Amino acid sequence: MSAEPPSDEQESGYEGVGEFYDLFADNTDIPFFLEYARRTGSPILDLAAGTGRVTFPLAQEGFDVVALEQSQSMLSVAFEKLEKSPQSVSSRIKLVQGSMKKFTLNQKFALVIIPNSFGHLLTTEDQLSTIHCVRDHLVDGGLFVLDLYPGAQQYERAKFEDTPAQLPDGRRVSRSGIIQSDFPNQLMRVELRYTIQDAEGQVINEIDVVSRAALIFNREADLLIRMSNMRVEDEFGDFEKNPYNPDSGRRIFILKKKE
Repeated sequence: MSAEPPSDEQESGYEGVGEFYDLFADNTDIPFFLEYARRTGSPILDLAAGTGRVTFPLAQEGFDVVALEQSQSMLSVAFEKLEKSPQSVSSRIKLVQGSMKKFTLNQKFALVIIPNSFGHLLTTEDQLSTIHCVRDHLVDGGLFVLDLYPGAQQYERAKFEDTPAQLPDGRRVSRSGIIQSDFPNQLMRVELRYTIQDAEGQVINEIDVVSRAALIFNREADLLIRMSNMRVEDEFGDFEKNPYNPDSGRRIFILKKKE
């Protein structure tokens, strides 16, 4: 079964595998986003929110969150979570289907986040469009967490295999992948294979998806910041808030809308 995205409207490459996304997610960034939520308060906009990986912990801590996500597969999981959440949490969450490239929500936010996903904007035009939409949706003095993977630190080619995970119904899911970076064209391609086994260990499905991301180098990142018309409040090299340096695996900007 192939779930390769048919167009650049689904750069994240998770259409059709939303129910497995949380099994392999890295949640070490959640305390970081919670800290900034406590600084700014509500409302918060979570762009490319996926299954609500960050949205739900924010709501559980008492913050009002609008979660924007384009993939129906990911949104379906988020809606399932919403239905199972206590009213004290679900009442704080609004799920919206749409693209972070261009959106109008008729609401201003104290904090906007794009966890892990800014690189799925493949062109400078889309990156700037997203940044300008973010700025337009921030209150004066509001914060935007821009989380980037430095292009120079990415693998040229690598294979990986995650630890298998178990679903509540007994199915077992394995995920493996190949990362290939095209440095001249500044694009990364990640081929993912999800192998699903039943409770007896028999393979019942294999799903292949392709994820694409832009390789954003530091000079481009600096230009994006200059064109954002926002002020850099802080810059970190990881979610433990260590200073950024050329060997850092992340480049995380805290941008503030000018008052």
